[in-house]
Amino acid sequence: MIQPSRKPVGWERRYRELIELAKTMPALPEHYRDKAHEVAGCEATVWLYLDCQDKQRITVRFDSVSRIVKGLLALIQAELDGRSAADIAQFDIDELFASYGLTQQLTPSRTNGLYNVSKVLKQRVAQCA
Repeated sequence: MIQPSRKPVGWERRYRELIELAKTMPALPEHYRDKAHEVAGCEATVWLYLDCQDKQRITVRFDSVSRIVKGLLALIQAELDGRSAADIAQFDIDELFASYGLTQQLTPSRTNGLYNVSKVLKQRVAQCA
């Protein structure tokens, strides 16, 4: 998976990087694109799949119908996939987005949706851990 630059860049370039990042994410299998895996509270549909068989190495997979949201989810997935339940519980989405210069670029609606994704992710990891 490609990684966008953490160096300060303009929003148009960052937007293109996120779109390209979204294209590199493998598609979530269709049978996980259902209500049970859907994350409510997002404008764009988002699905979350977790494999918690190994509590020290949790598999995190996202998908979305929106390319820009999928690119943002790819950043979260790259940060958390293969990490422990304890690491995921400590995840700070603000810190991640600040490190990519996204804090001031995201709309309030998109930010709220991504906060909700982070919250649901942590809740589901806690349930399976």
